[in-house]
Amino acid sequence: MTTQLVPDRLALPPPLELDLVDAGRTTGWIADNAVGFRGFGDETEAAHAAWVAHRTIARRLARSHGGRPVPVDIEPLAIQRVDGKEMILASGRPMASLVRPGPDTRSGVDSFGFELLIPTPLTELEARAMAYLVYRTLRKSGIRWAMWRPDAPRVAGASAAETSADAAAHASENVNGEQPKRATWEPQAVPTTQDSTDLTTALAVLPFAAAAGLAVDAPPLVTILLAAVLLTAVMLLRSRRLR
Repeated sequence: MTTQLVPDRLALPPPLELDLVDAGRTTGWIADNAVGFRGFGDETEAAHAAWVAHRTIARRLARSHGGRPVPVDIEPLAIQRVDGKEMILASGRPMASLVRPGPDTRSGVDSFGFELLIPTPLTELEARAMAYLVYRTLRKSGIRWAMWRPDAPRVAGASAAETSADAAAHASENVNGEQPKRATWEPQAVPTTQDSTDLTTALAVLPFAAAAGLAVDAPPLVTILLAAVLLTAVMLLRSRRLR
């Protein structure tokens, strides 16, 4: 009987498979050395987001490995089938693959997505950090992302409902082609600033006239005349100041 010694071998870890979730929504995925994002409304949104993600990864790798800085110029984008895949091209160079809606795709049945490869091997921690960097850059860049836009159909539906309600109310007001009579409203006269000032001046002069009349023990008629004279004098002084 012979005995064979088998050297110890460590099993390779399974490929990295993670879903990226934010606010309860699946926004993307990590698949081995690939990072992808979903939730875009059409090919244009996905292509623009792929360009931002590609530039972000290229700049991070250039900074980490001491390479040349990546220019931030906008390049013409296109979608072309290469080796059986729909690739998103920047100035004729493939940078990411387009993921169309479908039941068997990571993008789901109601949105477009993209996936790009990270050329250097990554650990799980590095892959998570890279995906988070790309996601944060996409959100801050202000690009169109249908997943995070307000619910436009709901707003449009509410507007249509309000329009229908207004139309129904207008139709109910017109019976047999006749407009119902409505009570008319006429604005009331509002005292002007000059009128209110004159009234205030008169009320302020009356106590002085009454005090003067009591001081000289004058009859009521003389007191009234004295008040009129004081009021006239005050009004003349005010009119001169206004001029």
